[in-house]
Amino acid sequence: MTDVIEKKSFSRFVKEEIYKTEISDKCCVNARFIGLLLFGASKVTKSEIRLVTDNPDVLGSFVELSRLLGNEAEVRQNSERHIKYKAVISDSVKVAQLLYDLKLLDEHGNIRFSDKKLKRLCCKREFLRGAFLGAGFVSDPEKNYSLEIVTPYRELAEAVVKTFREVGFELRLSLRKNRFVAYVKNSETIADILTFLGAWKAQMALLNIKIEKEIRNDVNRSANGETSNLSKTINASVEQIQAIQKIIKTDGLDSLPEDLREIALLRMENKDLSLSELGKLLNPPLTKSGVNHRMQKIIKQAVLHSRIEQ
Repeated sequence: MTDVIEKKSFSRFVKEEIYKTEISDKCCVNARFIGLLLFGASKVTKSEIRLVTDNPDVLGSFVELSRLLGNEAEVRQNSERHIKYKAVISDSVKVAQLLYDLKLLDEHGNIRFSDKKLKRLCCKREFLRGAFLGAGFVSDPEKNYSLEIVTPYRELAEAVVKTFREVGFELRLSLRKNRFVAYVKNSETIADILTFLGAWKAQMALLNIKIEKEIRNDVNRSANGETSNLSKTINASVEQIQAIQKIIKTDGLDSLPEDLREIALLRMENKDLSLSELGKLLNPPLTKSGVNHRMQKIIKQAVLHSRIEQ
């Protein structure tokens, strides 16, 4: 895993990024809080809302969203060792009004999920962000690929699957140890979902790990014991692919001169090849030093984009 995330779990890294995403409209504040409330709160009644967590980003989201909606959450240190924080909204009048405003009370006054506040695309996104903050998990991509949101309630799991489908993603639903799990195991879909949720760094980390694994597998199959060049081949290829991905996400490959665009496309199609092997695919063929010269130009272009963004 990359240096950025090696000291924390991948899920925590994703939640940290989601927590830092900005909310511009009141409707989106409502939507994110609905997701966090229904999937993250340990207790929701008409008189009290309670959230218990060991994640400071989840705690921060709950406290800040509550404040934006006119409620002050009292934060306490929790006595249980493995759970650090407890946040409580205990003003019964304000809690009841909040649940009513969020359309989470049915005609009998019972707390039920409603998508009445989730009609716009931006609000669907914020609902899913809140749900992931409350009950989401992404596995370490070094080991396997899995993104899931877990809840004891079928209605909520189905709501997540439905909302993801409405924004273009297909998740599956399963029952595991009396809990309903909305999940996806396709690495490309997971990467796209992370992008949709605003976890750009996590998405790039996942894709880079996937590229490294694919290259390592390809090279291992063809190395015939020649392991001395394996690490160099992988590191160089990953750096080149990262640079090309950066250009694709900014100005696009069409912004490159034809000779650089040609070698960039070849690299993306042949991630495991050495520079010499890439050069042989060109017409006319190019030497290893010639290919390296073009790659260095691409990397410099990507570095320039990164500096501009900063």
